[in-house]
Amino acid sequence: MTTEPSDAIALLTLDRLPGVGPVTVLALVRAFGSAEAALGARFDDFAAVAGVNAARARGARGLGPEVERLVLRAARAGVEMVSWTAPRYPAALRQLVDPPPVLFLRGRSELLGRPGIAVVGARRSTLRGREFSERLGRALGRAGLPVVSGLALGIDGAAHAGALAAEGDTIAVLGTGPDVVYPRLHARLFRTIGERGLLVSEFLPGTPAAPHHFPRRNRILAALSSTVVVVEAGARSGALITVDHALDLGRDVWTVPGPVDGRACVGSNRLLADGARPLVSVPDFLSSLGSDAPTPEPAPVGAPGQGGKAVPDGGATGAPSTLEERVLAALDDRGLTVDDLTHRLALPVETTLAVLTTLEVHGDVERLSGMRFRRAA
Repeated sequence: MTTEPSDAIALLTLDRLPGVGPVTVLALVRAFGSAEAALGARFDDFAAVAGVNAARARGARGLGPEVERLVLRAARAGVEMVSWTAPRYPAALRQLVDPPPVLFLRGRSELLGRPGIAVVGARRSTLRGREFSERLGRALGRAGLPVVSGLALGIDGAAHAGALAAEGDTIAVLGTGPDVVYPRLHARLFRTIGERGLLVSEFLPGTPAAPHHFPRRNRILAALSSTVVVVEAGARSGALITVDHALDLGRDVWTVPGPVDGRACVGSNRLLADGARPLVSVPDFLSSLGSDAPTPEPAPVGAPGQGGKAVPDGGATGAPSTLEERVLAALDDRGLTVDDLTHRLALPVETTLAVLTTLEVHGDVERLSGMRFRRAA
C-alpha cells in the first residue's frame, strides 16, 4: 500500500459519517490538522465543522472496525490506496473543490502521472458513435495518450476497447468499489483494464453501483484528463456532467458532430452551439494535442451507418476498418463461437468478447446456445 493504513482508515471513517462528504472531510482535516486528530477532537469543536449528527456518529459501535475490514479486503485484492497526504496523490485532483480523500487503484498506478484524454458519451449509443469512439481510442492508444473513460456500456466501453486493441493505455474511473464489476457485461473488460491499464475508484471495496455514484465520479474523470471528447450525448446524458466539471477545471472540450435529428446527439450538438470545438478529423485532433503519430482517417462524421444494424462498407477498399465492423463482417447466419472469431480475426479473446458484448447489448448480434454468436436478423 502507498498510504499509511491509519491515515486512510481515519479519512474513510470521516467520509462515512452522516452528512459528511469530501468537502467536509477536507474542512475537518484543515481545522484539526489530520483526520485522526479530527476523530479525537472535542464534541463541540467537531460539531462546529461537521454538524451534531456526525459528531455523535464518531463513536458508533463498529464503524472503525468495518472500515478496517474493508481496507484489509482491498490490500488482499492487490488494491493500492493513495490519500491526500501521499506524494503520489494526483495534483490534478487537488484542483477540485471536493477531491476524494482516498483513491483505490487497481492496475498500473503510474498512469495517474500522465494526463489522459477523456472519451465519453451515451450508454444508449448508435453504432456510428461506438465505431467512432473505438477508432478514436485506437488512435489515442497508438499516439501514446491514455484514454480515460467510465467503463459504461456504449461510448465508454468502445473507447477502452479501442485503446487496448492498439496496445495503448486506458484508465477506467468507476462508480463502484474497485473490486465490483459494473456493468456485468463488461466483466472481461474490467479484468483486462485491471491488468493492462488502471481502475480508479473513490469508493470502498464492496460498494455496489448506485445512481448518485456516477455523476459524482465524473469530476474525477474530468480532473484526470487534459481534454474531454464527447462522442455522443443525449439531452440528459451524464457526459454533460463531465463537461461541466471539465469547464470548471479549465479543460478543453471537443465534440463529435452528429445528425441534427438524432436523439443520441441532442446534447452533444448543443455543446457545439455553446462553443465546444468540433472534432471532425482525428489526425487534426491529435495534431492539436501535440501528437504526430500516424493514424488512418475515420469515416466522415455523418456518413452512412449512423445507427441501425447495417454493416458499413469500409470505404473505397471495401475492407471493414473498425473492430465492430470486422466482427460483424466475420459473423454468418449460423453463428460462430468466440474461439472461431478469435482465430479468424487474430484478435485477443478479451477484445473479441468485449466487442461481441457491445454489439449484443445494442441489438446488432444474437447470442445462441454454446456461446455462439450470429448477426441479428
